[in-house]
Amino acid sequence: MAAPPIEFSEACGLPTYSRDIRTTFEGALTFGIGLRDETARTAGTAHLLEHLVMARVGRVDVVHNATTSDETISFFAQGPPSGVVDFLNRVARAVSTLAEISDADVAEQKRIISTELGDDDERPGRGHLIDRFGNQSVGLLDLGSPAHRSLTRAEALAFAETWLHAGNAALSFTGPVPEGLDVSLPEARSLPPRPAPRVIRNGMWVVNGTTPVALSVVLSGDDRAARTIAGALIYDALFDTLRTERHLIYSVDPFSTVIDGTHRLDCYALDPRPENALEAATEAVGVLRALGAEGPSADTVAAQILRYNMEDEVPGAQAADLDGLVTSTLRGRRVHGDVSPPPAVCAVTADDVRRVIAGGLDSLFVTFGDDLQADSDDQVTDALDLAPAEGPSSSLTSMTKRELFAHGMKDSTDIFNGRTFRGARGAQVMVDPERVAIIDDEGIFEVPLTDLVLATYSEERRTWVFMAAEGHVLVIDLDQWRGANALHAAIEKRVPTAVRCTIDRVAATENAPRDRA
Repeated sequence: MAAPPIEFSEACGLPTYSRDIRTTFEGALTFGIGLRDETARTAGTAHLLEHLVMARVGRVDVVHNATTSDETISFFAQGPPSGVVDFLNRVARAVSTLAEISDADVAEQKRIISTELGDDDERPGRGHLIDRFGNQSVGLLDLGSPAHRSLTRAEALAFAETWLHAGNAALSFTGPVPEGLDVSLPEARSLPPRPAPRVIRNGMWVVNGTTPVALSVVLSGDDRAARTIAGALIYDALFDTLRTERHLIYSVDPFSTVIDGTHRLDCYALDPRPENALEAATEAVGVLRALGAEGPSADTVAAQILRYNMEDEVPGAQAADLDGLVTSTLRGRRVHGDVSPPPAVCAVTADDVRRVIAGGLDSLFVTFGDDLQADSDDQVTDALDLAPAEGPSSSLTSMTKRELFAHGMKDSTDIFNGRTFRGARGAQVMVDPERVAIIDDEGIFEVPLTDLVLATYSEERRTWVFMAAEGHVLVIDLDQWRGANALHAAIEKRVPTAVRCTIDRVAATENAPRDRA
Protein backbone atom coordinates (compact mmCIF):
# COMPACT_ATOMS: atom_id res chain seq x y z
CA MET A 1 0.00 0.00 0.00
CA ALA A 2 1.41 3.38 -1.02
CA ALA A 3 1.90 5.98 1.68
CA PRO A 4 -0.64 8.82 1.58
CA PRO A 5 0.71 11.84 -0.30
CA ILE A 6 1.71 15.08 1.41
CA GLU A 7 -0.41 17.98 0.23
CA PHE A 8 0.53 21.65 0.18
CA SER A 9 -1.75 24.62 0.78
CA GLU A 10 -1.78 27.92 2.63
CA ALA A 11 -3.60 28.73 5.86
CA CYS A 12 -3.48 32.11 7.57
CA GLY A 13 -0.81 33.13 5.08
CA LEU A 14 1.50 30.31 6.18
CA PRO A 15 2.75 27.37 4.10
CA THR A 16 0.77 24.37 5.25
CA TYR A 17 1.48 20.68 4.79
CA SER A 18 -0.99 17.91 5.47
CA ARG A 19 -1.01 14.15 5.19
CA ASP A 20 -3.97 11.86 5.85
CA ILE A 21 -2.32 9.44 8.27
CA ARG A 22 -4.25 6.76 10.15
CA THR A 23 -3.27 8.04 13.56
CA THR A 24 -4.41 10.50 16.22
CA PHE A 25 -4.92 13.89 14.60
CA GLU A 26 -1.97 16.16 15.24
CA GLY A 27 -1.18 19.72 14.26
CA ALA A 28 2.06 21.63 14.61
CA LEU A 29 3.38 25.15 14.21
CA THR A 30 7.08 24.95 13.42
CA PHE A 31 9.74 27.66 13.17
CA GLY A 32 12.96 27.10 11.23
CA ILE A 33 15.37 27.98 14.01
CA GLY A 34 17.10 25.67 16.44
CA LEU A 35 20.02 24.95 18.71
CA ARG A 36 22.63 24.80 15.96
CA ASP A 37 21.81 28.38 14.91
CA GLU A 38 22.79 29.88 18.25
CA THR A 39 26.25 30.80 19.50
CA ALA A 40 28.01 29.57 22.62
CA ARG A 41 27.10 32.90 24.23
CA THR A 42 23.41 32.81 23.24
CA ALA A 43 22.91 29.02 23.51
CA GLY A 44 19.63 28.34 25.26
CA THR A 45 17.73 31.29 23.80
CA ALA A 46 15.56 29.14 21.52
CA HIS A 47 14.73 26.84 24.44
CA LEU A 48 13.93 29.86 26.62
CA LEU A 49 11.55 31.22 23.98
CA GLU A 50 9.85 27.85 23.74
CA HIS A 51 9.16 28.08 27.50
CA LEU A 52 8.09 31.72 27.38
CA VAL A 53 5.57 31.00 24.62
CA MET A 54 4.13 27.92 26.31
CA ALA A 55 3.78 29.79 29.60
CA ARG A 56 1.43 32.22 27.82
CA VAL A 57 -0.73 29.59 26.11
CA GLY A 58 -2.89 28.90 29.15
CA ARG A 59 -4.86 25.79 29.98
CA VAL A 60 -5.40 23.45 27.04
CA ASP A 61 -7.40 20.23 27.29
CA VAL A 62 -5.75 18.31 24.44
CA VAL A 63 -2.37 16.58 24.65
CA HIS A 64 0.20 19.18 23.72
CA ASN A 65 3.85 20.06 24.04
CA ALA A 66 6.74 21.93 22.46
CA THR A 67 10.28 20.97 21.57
CA THR A 68 13.48 22.69 20.51
CA SER A 69 15.68 20.57 18.26
CA ASP A 70 18.90 21.29 16.42
CA GLU A 71 17.00 22.89 13.51
CA THR A 72 13.50 23.86 14.70
CA ILE A 73 11.20 25.02 17.47
CA SER A 74 7.89 23.19 17.20
CA PHE A 75 4.60 23.54 19.08
CA PHE A 76 2.20 20.64 18.62
CA ALA A 77 -1.03 19.11 19.92
CA GLN A 78 -2.96 15.87 19.46
CA GLY A 79 -6.67 15.28 19.72
CA PRO A 80 -9.90 16.52 18.16
CA PRO A 81 -9.27 19.06 15.37
CA SER A 82 -11.11 21.78 17.30
CA GLY A 83 -8.82 21.33 20.30
CA VAL A 84 -5.71 21.29 18.13
CA VAL A 85 -6.86 24.48 16.40
CA ASP A 86 -7.46 26.17 19.75
CA PHE A 87 -3.92 25.29 20.87
CA LEU A 88 -2.27 26.55 17.67
CA ASN A 89 -4.27 29.79 17.76
CA ARG A 90 -3.16 30.33 21.37
CA VAL A 91 0.48 29.68 20.44
CA ALA A 92 0.29 32.24 17.65
CA ARG A 93 -1.18 34.85 20.02
CA ALA A 94 1.54 34.08 22.55
CA VAL A 95 4.25 34.58 19.93
CA SER A 96 2.67 37.81 18.68
CA THR A 97 2.49 39.29 22.20
CA LEU A 98 5.91 38.25 23.49
CA ALA A 99 6.81 41.92 23.97
CA GLU A 100 4.47 41.86 26.98
CA ILE A 101 6.72 39.51 28.96
CA SER A 102 8.48 40.96 31.99
CA ASP A 103 11.93 40.42 33.45
CA ALA A 104 10.20 38.36 36.15
CA ASP A 105 8.65 36.10 33.49
CA VAL A 106 12.09 35.48 31.99
CA ALA A 107 13.63 34.81 35.41
CA GLU A 108 10.88 32.31 36.24
CA GLN A 109 11.37 30.32 33.04
CA LYS A 110 15.14 30.32 33.48
CA ARG A 111 14.66 28.78 36.91
CA ILE A 112 12.39 26.13 35.42
CA ILE A 113 14.93 25.38 32.69
CA SER A 114 17.71 25.10 35.27
CA THR A 115 15.64 22.47 37.06
CA GLU A 116 14.93 20.72 33.76
CA LEU A 117 18.63 20.61 32.84
CA GLY A 118 19.65 19.36 36.27
CA ASP A 119 22.87 19.74 38.25
CA ASP A 120 25.75 21.68 36.70
CA ASP A 121 23.43 23.20 34.10
CA GLU A 122 25.95 26.02 33.57
CA ARG A 123 28.98 23.83 33.04
CA PRO A 124 30.06 23.37 29.42
CA GLY A 125 29.34 19.94 28.03
CA ARG A 126 31.79 17.67 26.27
CA GLY A 127 31.44 15.04 23.62
CA HIS A 128 31.75 13.79 20.08
CA LEU A 129 29.91 16.62 18.31
CA ILE A 130 32.25 19.19 19.88
CA ASP A 131 35.20 17.12 18.67
CA ARG A 132 33.78 17.24 15.15
CA PHE A 133 32.38 20.79 14.96
CA GLY A 134 33.88 22.70 17.89
CA ASN A 135 31.89 24.87 20.28
CA GLN A 136 29.68 26.12 17.46
CA SER A 137 26.87 25.05 15.09
CA VAL A 138 26.14 21.32 15.59
CA GLY A 139 28.74 21.18 18.37
CA LEU A 140 26.39 23.25 20.52
CA LEU A 141 24.23 20.14 20.96
CA ASP A 142 27.00 18.72 23.15
CA LEU A 143 28.16 22.04 24.64
CA GLY A 144 24.74 22.74 26.12
CA SER A 145 23.86 26.24 27.27
CA PRO A 146 26.42 27.24 29.93
CA ALA A 147 25.41 30.92 29.81
CA HIS A 148 21.63 30.37 29.78
CA ARG A 149 21.03 31.91 33.21
CA SER A 150 22.55 35.19 32.01
CA LEU A 151 20.11 35.57 29.10
CA THR A 152 17.99 38.71 29.32
CA ARG A 153 14.51 39.75 28.27
CA ALA A 154 16.02 42.01 25.60
CA GLU A 155 18.07 39.15 24.15
CA ALA A 156 15.07 36.82 24.07
CA LEU A 157 12.89 39.40 22.34
CA ALA A 158 15.59 40.24 19.79
CA PHE A 159 15.91 36.53 18.97
CA ALA A 160 12.13 36.20 18.63
CA GLU A 161 11.89 39.24 16.37
CA THR A 162 14.56 37.77 14.11
CA TRP A 163 13.21 34.21 13.86
CA LEU A 164 9.64 33.81 15.20
CA HIS A 165 7.51 35.31 12.44
CA ALA A 166 5.47 34.34 9.40
CA GLY A 167 8.52 34.28 7.14
CA ASN A 168 10.08 31.43 9.10
CA ALA A 169 7.08 29.29 10.02
CA ALA A 170 4.94 26.48 8.66
CA LEU A 171 1.87 24.51 9.73
CA SER A 172 1.49 20.76 9.41
CA PHE A 173 -1.35 18.31 10.08
CA THR A 174 -1.75 14.52 10.07
CA GLY A 175 -5.12 14.90 8.41
CA PRO A 176 -7.11 17.48 6.46
CA VAL A 177 -6.41 21.10 7.33
CA PRO A 178 -8.97 21.93 10.04
CA GLU A 179 -11.35 24.85 10.07
CA GLY A 180 -11.18 27.75 12.50
CA LEU A 181 -7.45 28.46 12.26
CA ASP A 182 -6.43 31.96 13.33
CA VAL A 183 -2.66 31.58 13.40
CA SER A 184 -1.73 35.24 13.11
CA LEU A 185 2.02 35.69 13.51
CA PRO A 186 4.21 38.80 13.26
CA GLU A 187 4.62 39.75 9.64
CA ALA A 188 7.28 38.03 7.58
CA ARG A 189 10.69 39.63 7.31
CA SER A 190 13.97 38.68 5.71
CA LEU A 191 16.06 36.10 7.52
CA PRO A 192 19.73 36.55 8.35
CA PRO A 193 22.12 33.86 7.16
CA ARG A 194 22.41 30.86 9.45
CA PRO A 195 25.89 29.64 10.42
CA ALA A 196 26.95 26.79 8.16
CA PRO A 197 28.15 23.67 10.03
CA ARG A 198 31.77 22.82 9.29
CA VAL A 199 33.51 19.60 10.27
CA ILE A 200 36.88 20.64 11.70
CA ARG A 201 38.46 17.27 12.53
CA ASN A 202 38.68 14.08 10.46
CA GLY A 203 40.57 10.82 10.65
CA MET A 204 41.43 11.02 14.35
CA TRP A 205 40.56 9.75 17.82
CA VAL A 206 40.31 11.52 21.18
CA VAL A 207 39.25 10.97 24.78
CA ASN A 208 36.52 13.44 25.70
CA GLY A 209 33.30 12.93 27.64
CA THR A 210 31.18 10.26 29.21
CA THR A 211 29.99 8.17 26.23
CA PRO A 212 32.19 5.03 26.16
CA VAL A 213 32.62 5.09 22.38
CA ALA A 214 31.19 7.34 19.66
CA LEU A 215 32.22 7.23 16.03
CA SER A 216 30.97 9.04 12.98
CA VAL A 217 31.49 9.46 9.27
CA VAL A 218 30.42 12.10 6.77
CA LEU A 219 28.37 10.47 4.00
CA SER A 220 28.52 12.57 0.86
CA GLY A 221 27.23 12.73 -2.69
CA ASP A 222 24.19 13.60 -4.76
CA ASP A 223 22.68 10.12 -4.39
CA ARG A 224 20.48 10.71 -1.37
CA ALA A 225 18.90 7.26 -1.62
CA ALA A 226 22.31 5.56 -1.46
CA ARG A 227 23.28 7.68 1.56
CA THR A 228 20.05 6.67 3.30
CA ILE A 229 20.62 2.96 2.77
CA ALA A 230 24.31 3.27 3.65
CA GLY A 231 23.54 4.87 7.03
CA ALA A 232 21.01 2.15 7.87
CA LEU A 233 23.39 -0.63 6.81
CA ILE A 234 26.20 0.76 8.96
CA TYR A 235 23.86 0.66 11.96
CA ASP A 236 22.84 -2.94 11.27
CA ALA A 237 26.43 -4.06 10.69
CA LEU A 238 27.62 -2.47 13.92
CA PHE A 239 24.79 -4.05 15.90
CA ASP A 240 25.19 -7.48 14.34
CA THR A 241 28.95 -7.57 14.83
CA LEU A 242 29.39 -5.88 18.21
CA ARG A 243 26.20 -7.04 19.93
CA THR A 244 25.07 -10.28 18.32
CA GLU A 245 28.42 -11.81 17.42
CA ARG A 246 30.97 -10.32 19.80
CA HIS A 247 28.80 -9.37 22.82
CA LEU A 248 30.88 -6.21 23.34
CA ILE A 249 27.96 -3.78 23.58
CA TYR A 250 24.30 -3.68 24.46
CA SER A 251 23.11 -1.07 21.98
CA VAL A 252 23.94 1.23 19.08
CA ASP A 253 22.44 4.70 19.42
CA PRO A 254 22.38 6.46 16.01
CA PHE A 255 22.29 10.20 15.37
CA SER A 256 22.23 11.88 11.98
CA THR A 257 22.36 15.54 11.05
CA VAL A 258 22.42 17.35 7.72
CA ILE A 259 25.52 19.42 7.01
CA ASP A 260 24.33 20.66 3.62
CA GLY A 261 22.45 19.36 0.60
CA THR A 262 25.03 16.71 -0.23
CA HIS A 263 26.72 15.96 3.10
CA ARG A 264 25.34 14.26 6.20
CA LEU A 265 27.04 13.27 9.47
CA ASP A 266 26.08 9.81 10.71
CA CYS A 267 27.11 9.16 14.32
CA TYR A 268 26.85 5.93 16.33
CA ALA A 269 27.21 5.83 20.13
CA LEU A 270 28.24 2.48 21.63
CA ASP A 271 28.02 1.33 25.23
CA PRO A 272 30.78 -1.20 25.99
CA ARG A 273 32.25 -1.65 29.46
CA PRO A 274 35.39 0.47 29.98
CA GLU A 275 37.68 -2.56 29.65
CA ASN A 276 36.04 -3.40 26.29
CA ALA A 277 35.91 0.13 24.84
CA LEU A 278 39.08 -0.09 22.75
CA GLU A 279 38.16 -3.54 21.42
CA ALA A 280 34.64 -2.37 20.55
CA ALA A 281 35.96 0.72 18.78
CA THR A 282 38.51 -1.34 16.88
CA GLU A 283 35.81 -3.75 15.73
CA ALA A 284 33.51 -0.86 14.77
CA VAL A 285 36.20 0.83 12.70
CA GLY A 286 36.91 -2.51 11.05
CA VAL A 287 33.23 -2.91 10.17
CA LEU A 288 33.14 0.47 8.41
CA ARG A 289 36.38 -0.14 6.55
CA ALA A 290 35.20 -3.55 5.38
CA LEU A 291 31.95 -2.04 4.08
CA GLY A 292 33.96 0.63 2.28
CA ALA A 293 36.36 -1.89 0.77
CA GLU A 294 34.13 -4.85 -0.02
CA GLY A 295 30.65 -3.40 0.24
CA PRO A 296 27.59 -5.22 1.58
CA SER A 297 26.13 -8.21 -0.19
CA ALA A 298 23.35 -7.73 -2.70
CA ASP A 299 21.02 -9.70 -0.44
CA THR A 300 21.79 -7.40 2.50
CA VAL A 301 21.00 -4.32 0.43
CA ALA A 302 17.79 -5.89 -0.89
CA ALA A 303 16.67 -6.71 2.67
CA GLN A 304 17.40 -3.16 3.79
CA ILE A 305 15.44 -1.71 0.87
CA LEU A 306 12.48 -3.97 1.68
CA ARG A 307 12.55 -2.87 5.31
CA TYR A 308 12.79 0.79 4.30
CA ASN A 309 9.81 0.51 1.95
CA MET A 310 7.73 -1.36 4.51
CA GLU A 311 8.16 1.55 6.90
CA ASP A 312 6.11 3.66 4.49
CA GLU A 313 3.05 1.86 5.86
CA VAL A 314 3.85 2.70 9.49
CA PRO A 315 1.92 5.79 10.70
CA GLY A 316 4.80 6.91 12.90
CA ALA A 317 7.20 6.85 9.97
CA GLN A 318 4.71 8.73 7.79
CA ALA A 319 4.39 11.44 10.45
CA ALA A 320 8.19 11.63 10.77
CA ASP A 321 8.48 12.09 7.00
CA LEU A 322 5.97 14.94 7.20
CA ASP A 323 7.99 16.60 9.96
CA GLY A 324 11.18 16.07 7.96
CA LEU A 325 9.72 17.72 4.88
CA VAL A 326 8.61 20.74 6.91
CA THR A 327 12.08 21.04 8.45
CA SER A 328 13.82 20.73 5.08
CA THR A 329 11.56 23.42 3.65
CA LEU A 330 12.07 25.85 6.51
CA ARG A 331 15.83 25.26 6.38
CA GLY A 332 15.98 26.04 2.67
CA ARG A 333 16.77 22.55 1.41
CA ARG A 334 13.39 22.47 -0.38
CA VAL A 335 11.26 25.22 -1.82
CA HIS A 336 7.84 25.79 -0.31
CA GLY A 337 5.26 23.73 -2.13
CA ASP A 338 7.67 20.94 -3.11
CA VAL A 339 5.98 17.83 -1.73
CA SER A 340 7.72 15.34 -4.00
CA PRO A 341 8.56 12.09 -2.20
CA PRO A 342 12.17 11.31 -1.28
CA PRO A 343 14.22 9.53 -3.94
CA ALA A 344 13.18 5.89 -4.37
CA VAL A 345 15.67 3.46 -2.88
CA CYS A 346 14.70 0.50 -5.08
CA ALA A 347 17.51 1.16 -7.55
CA VAL A 348 20.28 1.40 -4.92
CA THR A 349 22.93 -1.28 -5.47
CA ALA A 350 25.55 -2.81 -3.21
CA ASP A 351 28.25 -0.92 -5.11
CA ASP A 352 26.38 2.38 -4.63
CA VAL A 353 26.47 1.78 -0.89
CA ARG A 354 30.13 0.77 -0.96
CA ARG A 355 31.08 3.96 -2.82
CA VAL A 356 29.22 6.18 -0.34
CA ILE A 357 30.85 4.53 2.68
CA ALA A 358 34.30 4.41 1.05
CA GLY A 359 34.02 8.12 0.32
CA GLY A 360 33.42 8.82 4.00
CA LEU A 361 36.24 6.77 5.51
CA ASP A 362 38.72 9.66 5.50
CA SER A 363 36.25 11.53 7.72
CA LEU A 364 36.06 8.74 10.32
CA PHE A 365 36.44 10.03 13.88
CA VAL A 366 36.30 8.18 17.21
CA THR A 367 35.67 9.67 20.66
CA PHE A 368 36.27 7.62 23.80
CA GLY A 369 34.89 8.20 27.27
CA ASP A 370 37.14 9.41 30.06
CA ASP A 371 37.35 5.92 31.57
CA LEU A 372 39.06 4.39 28.53
CA GLN A 373 41.45 1.64 29.62
CA ALA A 374 44.55 1.67 27.42
CA ASP A 375 48.26 1.35 28.15
CA SER A 376 49.23 4.29 25.95
CA ASP A 377 48.16 6.55 23.12
CA ASP A 378 50.25 4.43 20.79
CA GLN A 379 48.18 1.37 21.67
CA VAL A 380 44.99 3.18 20.63
CA THR A 381 46.57 4.67 17.51
CA ASP A 382 47.87 1.29 16.38
CA ALA A 383 44.55 -0.44 17.08
CA LEU A 384 42.45 2.08 15.16
CA ASP A 385 45.04 3.16 12.59
CA LEU A 386 43.94 6.70 13.35
CA ALA A 387 46.04 9.58 14.65
CA PRO A 388 45.30 11.10 18.05
CA ALA A 389 43.65 14.51 17.85
CA GLU A 390 46.16 17.23 18.59
CA GLY A 391 45.65 19.67 21.41
CA PRO A 392 45.54 23.41 20.82
CA SER A 393 48.75 24.97 19.54
CA SER A 394 50.30 28.04 21.15
CA SER A 395 52.30 30.74 19.44
CA LEU A 396 54.23 31.08 22.70
CA THR A 397 55.88 27.69 22.15
CA SER A 398 57.86 29.11 19.23
CA MET A 399 59.56 31.61 21.56
CA THR A 400 62.89 30.97 23.20
CA LYS A 401 63.06 31.17 27.00
CA ARG A 402 64.58 34.63 26.65
CA GLU A 403 61.84 35.79 24.27
CA LEU A 404 59.15 34.36 26.54
CA PHE A 405 60.69 36.15 29.54
CA ALA A 406 60.84 39.41 27.60
CA HIS A 407 57.20 39.00 26.54
CA GLY A 408 56.22 38.51 30.17
CA MET A 409 57.97 41.74 31.15
CA LYS A 410 55.93 43.89 28.76
CA ASP A 411 53.55 46.41 30.32
CA SER A 412 50.71 44.84 28.33
CA THR A 413 51.35 41.35 29.77
CA ASP A 414 50.16 40.27 33.21
CA ILE A 415 51.75 37.23 34.89
CA PHE A 416 50.34 35.47 37.97
CA ASN A 417 52.11 32.72 39.89
CA GLY A 418 50.45 29.61 41.24
CA ARG A 419 49.89 29.02 44.94
CA THR A 420 52.18 26.35 46.32
CA PHE A 421 49.57 24.50 48.32
CA ARG A 422 46.72 24.82 45.80
CA GLY A 423 48.11 22.45 43.16
CA ALA A 424 49.69 25.15 40.99
CA ARG A 425 53.27 25.24 42.25
CA GLY A 426 55.62 26.48 39.53
CA ALA A 427 52.76 27.29 37.15
CA GLN A 428 51.83 30.70 35.77
CA VAL A 429 48.83 32.37 34.20
CA MET A 430 49.54 34.84 31.41
CA VAL A 431 46.98 37.42 30.28
CA ASP A 432 47.95 39.71 27.42
CA PRO A 433 46.14 41.47 24.53
CA GLU A 434 46.13 38.26 22.45
CA ARG A 435 45.49 35.37 24.83
CA VAL A 436 44.80 33.79 28.18
CA ALA A 437 47.30 31.02 28.87
CA ILE A 438 48.49 28.63 31.56
CA ILE A 439 52.20 27.74 31.56
CA ASP A 440 53.29 24.73 33.60
CA ASP A 441 55.53 21.67 33.47
CA GLU A 442 53.30 20.03 30.86
CA GLY A 443 53.63 22.93 28.45
CA ILE A 444 51.57 25.95 27.40
CA PHE A 445 47.79 25.82 27.03
CA GLU A 446 46.25 28.99 25.65
CA VAL A 447 42.99 30.28 24.28
CA PRO A 448 43.54 33.11 21.77
CA LEU A 449 41.05 35.90 22.40
CA THR A 450 40.17 35.90 18.69
CA ASP A 451 39.14 32.23 19.03
CA LEU A 452 37.09 32.78 22.17
CA VAL A 453 33.35 32.10 21.81
CA LEU A 454 32.37 32.23 25.49
CA ALA A 455 33.98 33.13 28.82
CA THR A 456 31.92 32.54 31.96
CA TYR A 457 32.75 33.64 35.48
CA SER A 458 31.17 31.78 38.39
CA GLU A 459 30.82 33.85 41.53
CA GLU A 460 30.07 30.75 43.56
CA ARG A 461 33.08 28.76 42.37
CA ARG A 462 35.38 31.78 41.79
CA THR A 463 36.23 30.22 38.45
CA TRP A 464 36.63 31.44 34.88
CA VAL A 465 35.89 29.03 32.03
CA PHE A 466 37.13 29.95 28.55
CA MET A 467 35.60 28.14 25.54
CA ALA A 468 37.33 28.31 22.17
CA ALA A 469 35.66 27.92 18.79
CA GLU A 470 37.51 24.69 18.01
CA GLY A 471 36.24 23.02 21.17
CA HIS A 472 39.06 23.59 23.64
CA VAL A 473 38.25 24.67 27.19
CA LEU A 474 40.55 26.42 29.68
CA VAL A 475 39.56 26.67 33.35
CA ILE A 476 41.12 29.15 35.77
CA ASP A 477 40.30 28.77 39.46
CA LEU A 478 41.20 32.13 41.00
CA ASP A 479 42.04 30.56 44.34
CA GLN A 480 44.94 28.70 42.73
CA TRP A 481 46.75 31.93 41.81
CA ARG A 482 48.40 34.72 43.76
CA GLY A 483 46.71 38.07 43.28
CA ALA A 484 43.21 36.79 42.54
CA ASN A 485 41.72 40.31 42.42
CA ALA A 486 44.32 41.51 39.91
CA LEU A 487 43.94 38.34 37.82
CA HIS A 488 40.17 38.75 37.76
CA ALA A 489 40.56 42.40 36.71
CA ALA A 490 43.09 41.52 33.99
CA ILE A 491 40.73 38.94 32.52
CA GLU A 492 37.79 41.34 32.55
CA LYS A 493 39.97 43.95 30.86
CA ARG A 494 41.07 41.66 28.05
CA VAL A 495 38.08 39.43 27.34
CA PRO A 496 35.56 41.02 24.94
CA THR A 497 32.26 41.83 26.64
CA ALA A 498 30.33 40.26 23.72
CA VAL A 499 31.45 36.76 24.75
CA ARG A 500 31.69 37.27 28.51
CA CYS A 501 29.11 36.72 31.22
CA THR A 502 28.77 36.12 34.94
CA ILE A 503 26.78 33.10 36.05
CA ASP A 504 25.16 32.10 39.39
CA ARG A 505 25.24 35.74 40.52
CA VAL A 506 25.36 36.49 44.24
CA ALA A 507 24.75 39.65 46.22
CA ALA A 508 26.53 42.73 44.93
CA THR A 509 28.58 43.07 48.11
CA GLU A 510 30.15 39.70 47.34
CA ASN A 511 30.84 40.24 43.65
CA ALA A 512 34.56 40.93 43.80
CA PRO A 513 36.94 37.99 44.15
CA ARG A 514 38.95 37.94 47.35
CA ASP A 515 42.58 37.05 47.86
CA ARG A 516 42.88 34.14 50.23
CA ALA A 517 45.96 33.02 52.07
